[in-house]
Amino acid sequence: MAKIIQVLNSMIAKNDRIKNVIKNNQEYFFVYDEKYKWSITKNIDEDYFIHFYPDQNRNIDEISAINDWNDYDYVTYSTTDLKTLEAIETFRELYQIVSDKVYGIDNIFDDIINN
Repeated sequence: MAKIIQVLNSMIAKNDRIKNVIKNNQEYFFVYDEKYKWSITKNIDEDYFIHFYPDQNRNIDEISAINDWNDYDYVTYSTTDLKTLEAIETFRELYQIVSDKVYGIDNIFDDIINN
């Protein structure tokens, strides 16, 4: 299994560490464990892409506002490269978790379940 799948599965298992989610079109930018900056998106064909941003000088708000990526470093992983069923399911689940956080779905669901 590719190491990125292990990383994404860890994010899923510890999704309470996903914070500061910002939606920019269909891409969701977020911070994991208060230090790692990421974004996740999918295209019309349901191919998923996750980007890691190593920049220590910009916060996630600044990264999400970048329009010209030519002079900016990032690493991309995608389901087009990792075509296993596990990879697709992992990317899909993380995408759902991150997108839910934009709207506070976890809190809403917990409120409904617990009341």
